[in-house]
Amino acid sequence: MLAASSPTAGSILAGRVPGRRHHRWPLVWEGAAVALSPLFAFFVLRIRAMSPLELPDPSMHTIYIVDPHEMYIRYAAAFTPTARLREGAQVGFLVLARLAYLAFGAVPGFFATRYLFALIAIVPAYLLLRRLYGIPAGALAIVALLSSPVVITAWGTDYPDSAVISYIAGAVACLAMPCRDRWRSAWLGLAGVLLTLAIWSHGMGIVLAGTTIAVYAAVRLLRTRRHLLRDGILLAGLAVLVTLLLMVASAHIFGQFDFIRPTLAAAAYLNQPGQVRLFHSANWRWAPYLAYLLVPPAVIVAFWVTFARRLRAVPTAQLFVGLACTAQFAVFAYLQFSYHVETLEMHYFSSTLWGVICLALAVTLAEIGRPLSTRHLARWLPAILLVAVPLAYEAYPHVPAFGWVPAGVALAAVPVVLAVIMRLDTRRRTAPSACRGRLGLGVAATVIAVTGSLLVLTVAPSPPLPAFRGLAIAEDPPASYAGALGGSANLLIDWYQISADLPSFVGNAAYSGEQLLMWLPGNQIGELMGPIGMYHGGFNFLPTGLPILSAPDAATLESRRPAELLLLSTTGAQFEAALVALGPYQPVLARTTVMRQGTTVLHAWLIVLRYFARHAV
Repeated sequence: MLAASSPTAGSILAGRVPGRRHHRWPLVWEGAAVALSPLFAFFVLRIRAMSPLELPDPSMHTIYIVDPHEMYIRYAAAFTPTARLREGAQVGFLVLARLAYLAFGAVPGFFATRYLFALIAIVPAYLLLRRLYGIPAGALAIVALLSSPVVITAWGTDYPDSAVISYIAGAVACLAMPCRDRWRSAWLGLAGVLLTLAIWSHGMGIVLAGTTIAVYAAVRLLRTRRHLLRDGILLAGLAVLVTLLLMVASAHIFGQFDFIRPTLAAAAYLNQPGQVRLFHSANWRWAPYLAYLLVPPAVIVAFWVTFARRLRAVPTAQLFVGLACTAQFAVFAYLQFSYHVETLEMHYFSSTLWGVICLALAVTLAEIGRPLSTRHLARWLPAILLVAVPLAYEAYPHVPAFGWVPAGVALAAVPVVLAVIMRLDTRRRTAPSACRGRLGLGVAATVIAVTGSLLVLTVAPSPPLPAFRGLAIAEDPPASYAGALGGSANLLIDWYQISADLPSFVGNAAYSGEQLLMWLPGNQIGELMGPIGMYHGGFNFLPTGLPILSAPDAATLESRRPAELLLLSTTGAQFEAALVALGPYQPVLARTTVMRQGTTVLHAWLIVLRYFARHAV
């Protein structure tokens, strides 16, 4: 998009070879291969189909996919002061997910949405690398995205980082796309749609989209200012149009037309000092325990080493990708360490960087492998090796826990050092014969070492974090990146289906403000993370585990005055005793169920508390 290709290159990229008859079938097969590549990757790389829930936050979005109206009817008054309706305002993700649920159901809809997210990320990335380096490099971009444990983990839940990763990666690829002038507006328009969807998917989407647009404007001012004002108006107009369409869709699907004010209210609420101390650490001492945070700077430095030359000599598309990746990470680092947003501290937030990180990695490896591009078979070597590395990890997925020092820094240095070596080696080449042996072997070794070191950094468990002063009060569990490749998701899928079925058992509220709280055994919170997230996790359950009604439980009941209480357990053994303990609140057992999915079992009782209910049972 930033630079038009030559007529010869353009005809080749359009599927035509100058002087030869146009053949459509190769393009059809190529398009089918790209479209089906997520399916191939799923089986070949044994990608984990779903991700574990470390927090109830993903399921807090699942309820808006499955039964959004009930959340507004039951909790609008209770949630508004604490900005907890912000999950329902992230419509850039929820609208697509809700439509997929209505069309296919819970689990099939989940996978249909993820397939769409995968295509949004890989198709523009493939076309970009194909136009810059050829078809094998396009395949390299696909593998880089589909084999990333961070991307796989993000796609594996209903937390909206799953959408932001795809939207931002797709938008950056569209903005960097070399094309003729007549296609410039089309690629720019597609990027504008994706950036707007990212903005209304998550707060990190706002940061990433804003940074991407700023970098795009800077590169355009530096390289080609023609039609810049017109293109800016096009982006602004599309942002307004897409936002209006999302508002209409939100009104029909969720019953909430204005999602902008809840978003702003949530930002203001989370900016309060108490909320900042809860989620953001006042120092950096936690960072050296997260090895995966070394991946972005390692990729960025390796990228710039690979393209080490005068700025004007760096091709425009590659320049934009590198600057976008660098600026996004720099802004995240500033917000984390110089402001008070947990952009890097919380893996649900930092994961949104990885789409463009993978894109920059693919460009780097394609540039390193450029000397092999004239050889029909050897040019596929980087893509093949990029598949082989995660397969080798799956054969022995046992990476020890480590932080930055010394193992993390040593592994992060590998891509940088090898980029320097390959850069110097490329400069010293004088004869084609040198490329056939030594350089080909060097490219192969570089791809394996770079991707292997980055993969180990990503999946390495974090060492225990000491109790440093100034850490965030709400300590988040570590990311589950180690099982993204070769991990099983059968149990996770079963729990997802049960969680999605839970609102049907609970039923509709009889009146506006008929709140529902949950009560469950204290030792089963981790196992029941999905079901309790459907009704907003810790905010909506009694603080003490059943069956003994403690003073804090009674205080919560008096404060919230719920008309219904949902008992959840994997055994149901304590339900009768809990019902007796609720005697002062005139409990009536409305209905019971035992939900079974595979080996997963959930016992649930719905109790009406006549003491609080407006309509006695």
